[in-house]
Parts: sequence; C-alpha cells; structure tokens
Amino acid sequence: MEPTIICDELFMRLGDEEVLVLDCRDAMDWERFEIHIPGALRMTASEIARDLSMLPDDELIVLCGTTQDCADIRRICRVLRLRGRNAVCLAGGLHAWVTGGYPTERHARAPSHAHR
Repeated sequence: MEPTIICDELFMRLGDEEVLVLDCRDAMDWERFEIHIPGALRMTASEIARDLSMLPDDELIVLCGTTQDCADIRRICRVLRLRGRNAVCLAGGLHAWVTGGYPTERHARAPSHAHR
C-alpha cells in the first residue's frame, strides 16, 4: 500500500510552498467534474513520466477522481517514489475532498469552436 494523506491534513497544508498537488484524473473525469483542489496542477501519467525532472523538488500529493480503487494513482505514486520523489496519495481522492466540504476551484473548459 502506498503512503497516503487525509483530506484534513492536506487542507491544513494548502498554500505550503513545499507541497504540490498533482491532479491525475483522466480527461473524461476532468470534463465531467469541472472542479479541482485549489492550486492543483493537472498532469496525466504520461506527462508525469515525461516531465518529472521539470517538477519542483516538493512533496507531491497525487489524487484521482471518482474511481473507488484508485489503482492507477497508487501506481503513479509508486513510480514517483521509485524515482526518488516524496509522493503520497490523497486518501479517497477528489471524491473524499468534495464530500468532506473542502474548498474547490472551477477550471476553465477548453473553448468549443463552432463549425462554419
């Protein structure tokens, strides 16, 4: 089992310059739920693999969306830890964050282009 952080602890640490929340939800989940944790950086697993060296040397909090088992996020967290990064999974993901009443931000949808 990968290390986790609970919502209460993350809430207390929001705004800490040494913590970076990585929102790794898939595109469908991102579009369906137009909210995210304040300050979170959206990155897919492939973007993390490609751009890991570009991320700051902060503690990484990895979260998923609404899936129950979060196996994909635990996998991302495990890869980050194997590469020497301090990474933990948000227990319960975005679902636990929202149902716990913690603050969220709406993210902008990609502009739709009208066909001419």
